[in-house]
Amino acid sequence: MKAVKFITSALFLTAAGAAGVAVGMLFAPQKGSRTRRKISELNHDYNDYLSDRFDEFVDFVSHPLENAKEETQRLAKKTKAKTNKIAAKV
Repeated sequence: MKAVKFITSALFLTAAGAAGVAVGMLFAPQKGSRTRRKISELNHDYNDYLSDRFDEFVDFVSHPLENAKEETQRLAKKTKAKTNKIAAKV
């Protein structure tokens, strides 16, 4: 649940920031080519930022899953050993 809120917040803030910067630059008194170049540079920066945040999110989500897999395997081995022990007694 925290991860969903984190992603939603990050996307909202990024989108709001990008929209604000784009609108500000469009109304700035500069040549169109310079403004487009700045927007392109900012777009590249935001893409890098979002890519980094997505990688962090994937790491955040995958670590508990890896731990759950290891724990499941450990419990399966333990259960199998106990089952074999009981079966040997019977």
